[in-house]
Amino acid sequence: MEARRLRYFVVLADELHFGRAAARLHIAQPALSQQIKALERRLGFALFDRDRRRVALTREGRALLPAAVQTSTQEQRLMVEAARIRDGEAGEVRVAFVGSALYGMLPDLLRHIRSAAPGLRLSVREMESDAQLEALRADDVDIGLVRPPLRHEPLDMLRLAEEELVAAVPYDHPLAGYEVIAPSSLADEPFVLFRPEIGTGFWTTVVQLCGEAGFAPRVEHYAEHVHTMIGMVASGLGITVVPASVRSLALAGVRYVGLSPTAARLGLAAVWDPTHGFPAKRRVIRMAGEVAGL
Repeated sequence: MEARRLRYFVVLADELHFGRAAARLHIAQPALSQQIKALERRLGFALFDRDRRRVALTREGRALLPAAVQTSTQEQRLMVEAARIRDGEAGEVRVAFVGSALYGMLPDLLRHIRSAAPGLRLSVREMESDAQLEALRADDVDIGLVRPPLRHEPLDMLRLAEEELVAAVPYDHPLAGYEVIAPSSLADEPFVLFRPEIGTGFWTTVVQLCGEAGFAPRVEHYAEHVHTMIGMVASGLGITVVPASVRSLALAGVRYVGLSPTAARLGLAAVWDPTHGFPAKRRVIRMAGEVAGL
């Protein structure tokens, strides 16, 4: 049974006048009469008593009206929700992010989404860049926030930001008292870093930084998350290099020291598979560009 015909029934029951009901429904009066007759045939009983002077609900019509009102209301809610989904105002988006994005633009993006599209549901997971690409290909993630360059180029990418790098050293390290140092000052230091197969973009950028300064990093310890690396630095296991936004991770026992001008920058990009598109996903990508000022 078409919900549309039940809606016609509800409006006519309210007006008890075919002309006024047809005007409210924006259809011709004969069309309304035909639709009501078709509904009555489907139901097997008359809904209205009609004569030239009046239109009145039958006993059967009065009995059916509450259920018809409920169905009509549900239909209207359904159509409103469908419009929100079509416009990217509702739905679920699965977002993966590199851990260091927590100290950069990710909180701003989440606040912007909550303000501009509060009906969107976000499922957020921390995951390193190369793992995100695998998850995207497996359709386990809708959008990734990664650190380029990547081992395997994604299907689509929007570059969002680039950050300067800073050194993180133990609080009692000889370099801890400086505001800015030359990258070459780190040449003889033991490094704590991501494994290259886990964070390709991060690894490549740090190696570029060190290469510009004339040395290769001596990596003595590996970690899978930026906060783990900082914790290991606090424990005196070595030093590391992180994006400047990680300064907000003010862990006791760690000092952040600026690095003198270098061409090396750590980027942040949104990546996604355009063959798996839907409005909410496209809306989040647009909002990521807005937060980045693109």
